[in-house]
Amino acid sequence: MTKYSEMQALRVGEVDHEILSAVNRLQYMTAAQVGRLLYPEARDENRYVQRRLRRLTEASYLLRLRELPAPRVGSAPHVFTLADRGRQYLAGRGIGLSNTYYRPSEERRKAQDNPFMEHTLAAVDVLVAAERLCRMDTRVMCKRLLPERQLKRMNVRVQPAGFDGSRPIAVIPDAWFELQVLDEPCIAIALELDRSTEHQKHWRRKIAALTAWAEGPYRSAFEADNLTVAVATPSRQRRDQLADWTWQELQTIGRSDLSDIFLLTETSPVTTSPETFFFEPLWYPAGEQQPVSLLDVPQPAQEEVNVSTPPVSAYNYRLSQQVEREIE
Repeated sequence: MTKYSEMQALRVGEVDHEILSAVNRLQYMTAAQVGRLLYPEARDENRYVQRRLRRLTEASYLLRLRELPAPRVGSAPHVFTLADRGRQYLAGRGIGLSNTYYRPSEERRKAQDNPFMEHTLAAVDVLVAAERLCRMDTRVMCKRLLPERQLKRMNVRVQPAGFDGSRPIAVIPDAWFELQVLDEPCIAIALELDRSTEHQKHWRRKIAALTAWAEGPYRSAFEADNLTVAVATPSRQRRDQLADWTWQELQTIGRSDLSDIFLLTETSPVTTSPETFFFEPLWYPAGEQQPVSLLDVPQPAQEEVNVSTPPVSAYNYRLSQQVEREIE
């Protein structure tokens, strides 16, 4: 069967629909990420997902980008994004496209920028963990999700403290999403993915810009009344280093009261379960030694309530700190 006849014969089933929808939301995905999101219990080394992705690629529903650098063990993964037919299919079913601008040549060019693509896929790992949490626990909902490309189009710029006279800085987190546990307030999370490439000067400038963003245009631009800046780092040493730089900068610009919105962890969203990643106290506020969780643990029915004290979430920790400051 020729490639053309395969394109004509393809019928998008439920599985294909799920894959196309996931790639649309997250924009770039590998077979491993698709498998982890849609088939977390599979033990076939993603062979089933790879066959599905190849089928959708041959029918021009997906665009397969060049391979990433080969790992020490195994073969290099391909990266997939929506192609024309996939975009037409989703649009025809009333599903909004997360990326309205599409040029295959530009997608391939971005894929050739290995540091860019590796950074992007590392951020996608966190988003996959967030979506998996919502699939596994019906008490948690992802109300909104914006990957980096959508955030770039918002073009929010600020004038950070200490940088008077310089040009406004564009604030573009690596992702932004809102999670809601039961009927509790939504928790808005801006993701910063660190790969140990930024020096102190650049990191501190980023913290100053994020602080000005949080206190300035953020609330109106995102229609959100809270913010947690979740910083994922590759190691405990790097986590401590960034926490120290963050605390120093907040003190320098006189905003140490905002230290609790910056939470850092070295925990991997790939090797850690979504429940642990979001509900366990693995996140360290800048300038603090006591970790908190990103989300409150959903409380069971009254007859099942355990007397043990659940971990304090970043949101409730922040509220308690505010109350303490007001009392003082």
